[in-house]
Amino acid sequence: MRAGLKTGLFKVGALLLSSIVGLLLVEVIGRTLILDKRRTYFLYDVDHRYKPGDHPEINQDGIRSLVEADAFPSDEFNVIFLGDSFIEGSRLDYADTVPARFEFMARELYPDQRINVANFAWTSSSPLLSYRLLRDIGARYHPDLVILCIDMTDFHDDIKYQKLLDREGLFKLLGVVPITIWAAKKGISEIRALDSLHLALFGFPSDRFFVTANPLSETLPFFSHIRANIERIHAFCATELGAEFMLVILPRAYQYSVRESPNSWERNAYEALGPWVHEPFTYFDSIRNEVDFPIYALLPDFQEDELFPTCFDDDPHWNANGARVAAEAILRHLHPPPS
Repeated sequence: MRAGLKTGLFKVGALLLSSIVGLLLVEVIGRTLILDKRRTYFLYDVDHRYKPGDHPEINQDGIRSLVEADAFPSDEFNVIFLGDSFIEGSRLDYADTVPARFEFMARELYPDQRINVANFAWTSSSPLLSYRLLRDIGARYHPDLVILCIDMTDFHDDIKYQKLLDREGLFKLLGVVPITIWAAKKGISEIRALDSLHLALFGFPSDRFFVTANPLSETLPFFSHIRANIERIHAFCATELGAEFMLVILPRAYQYSVRESPNSWERNAYEALGPWVHEPFTYFDSIRNEVDFPIYALLPDFQEDELFPTCFDDDPHWNANGARVAAEAILRHLHPPPS
């Protein structure tokens, strides 16, 4: 009996030891050979902001700007755009980005007033991260108006980033076994049948576009996260910056067209004009009377504009046409034409 017990304990010990060694090997190999920090930024730096010198168009505050903060004096009208890669202008020349086009058109519309626009957007940002950036450097730009632009991945990202910052759930082990956590999350996310497991382990849906893949009745509880961060930005603008605040909801191409981006690497992530693609717009329509700031959805502007294409052929981001439609629509909402 004792011999059997010893054999059993030895097997358990050997299994435990081999598991630990295997885990260590995964971590060592992953950190030295496999890890691509561009794809796993959240393991080390949730904010993943640009740094001066990353690109010639990145200023000393780490934002995409051709000028520094001293070009935004307090006696001129200054605008800050918050958002992700759609506002930053992925693959676009600086002059073709939404903030740059907005600045050009606003200066034409108001030739007697000096208007300056700062692009605070960056790839895979979200309202939570935008708030953190605005809190850190916003006052240097003396904003009179802050425009937060919401993208369809922001609902997912806001929850993920908060849990990463708080080290909730499995993310508690991120400092010990980051590669294992990253690999587990990525593997589970690739299998739709494991959505419930992802939700249980990580606390949010695996699908980055879950808000347009399901009816609002099922996803509504998750909207509280992004709404809290939107209202946090609004409060900071009002109390700390003395700036007006405006919320803009950006549509993705699959919400207004079946023709855009036919060769996009992201085309299998959603169904173009599917049954639930407009649910986020329904949500924001429902809260307009509950908040103290204007909410504008650009979906009708893209649906009604006949310009095509508005996105790159192989990428979901707006091309110069799409950025122009967005900039014109935002300015039009701020300055409606006379009736």
